[in-house]
Amino acid sequence: MLAGMTRVMLGTVLFALMAAAAFPQSAALPDEQIWSEFEQWVAALKPLPPGQSVPIQKRYVESQVAAGVPAEEAARRYERMNTIRWDSTDRMRTYWDGAFKSGAGPSNPLRLLQETITGMKPGKALDSGMGSGRNAIYLASIGWDVTGYDMSKEALRAAQESAAAAGVKLTTKEAKHDTFDFGEDQWDLIVCSYNALNPHDKQWPPVFLRALRRGGIAVFQGTGAGQPPSLPRLLDNWKGFHVLRIEDVDAGVITDEWRPSLRRRTVRLVIRKE
Repeated sequence: MLAGMTRVMLGTVLFALMAAAAFPQSAALPDEQIWSEFEQWVAALKPLPPGQSVPIQKRYVESQVAAGVPAEEAARRYERMNTIRWDSTDRMRTYWDGAFKSGAGPSNPLRLLQETITGMKPGKALDSGMGSGRNAIYLASIGWDVTGYDMSKEALRAAQESAAAAGVKLTTKEAKHDTFDFGEDQWDLIVCSYNALNPHDKQWPPVFLRALRRGGIAVFQGTGAGQPPSLPRLLDNWKGFHVLRIEDVDAGVITDEWRPSLRRRTVRLVIRKE
């Protein structure tokens, strides 16, 4: 009887080993392996043509399922990747490369930007954290001389492709907020649209005061990099400027922008250098 039980146990173990070898993709991967495989996936990912968009989550999960990963495990791997991407700038850059290869973000220019520049004479504009260039292309199409930067090479590629299709020219640079040289008396307009540049941060007013020309305007819209908006703190932070517009918009009110505005309160701020 003992020998029979031993044979059954050995057979069970052997079956489990064979199953693991036959279906390795179904295993729950550790975070480091999830990230390593995600990097490889992004590197091999084919960019979508301009104007097309598929959520990166959908592309990633579908590719995992096509490789034999159960749908539940594929979804778990995406959620883990979406969490650990915040661990470093390099990881965040990889994520956004994949997102912009997938056509991430709205295609129409920011409504706040359009409303703000009505009647302004075109000049030199900076689109900071420009993404795929929707605001830069809009500005260039109405006569502005536009420079934009982003840390994602794929964002810049998408921006230049879309600019060429629209028949406009952009100057683009690969940089982060803390590595880009904003210069002195350089800009008539600076755009900060859902770019994770937090207007509550005290480091930015001196940079903008130096970079903007007299009468120059900066337009901010975003969810404060996850920080709850505080209008009194914003007013105090930008007290060296004339505040033209300041709003704290409830979650879900703005439905035609980046998805964080559906879940979190959104800040709108327009300032002018006197």
